[in-house]
Amino acid sequence: MRQRIGQLYTEAEVLRLNAYRGLTQIMKTGVPGPEGSVGKWHWSDVNQSLTETAMDIRGADAPLADSNGPTASSRARANSIEGGTTEILKNIVAERVLGLPRLR
Repeated sequence: MRQRIGQLYTEAEVLRLNAYRGLTQIMKTGVPGPEGSVGKWHWSDVNQSLTETAMDIRGADAPLADSNGPTASSRARANSIEGGTTEILKNIVAERVLGLPRLR
């Protein structure tokens, strides 16, 4: 559990630093770039891991013990859909950030 929490802390720090990088780019050019898709994709993965870890820490009765348990779990899953599915975000990153050819 300690390793999972440490990993989540590291992932959250990466999210924070990447957000600063994106903000700096916007301040320089005035236009958000496709790098924002990386942050959205990363956040949905981290949020799901964070929610799963919290539920594991609380135990098998976690959804029943807290009125926000089922809601938090459902919200974490919904984050991977709203604002663009993870698959769409991966395509954006591949094409616009990495410069890979478009898949048909």
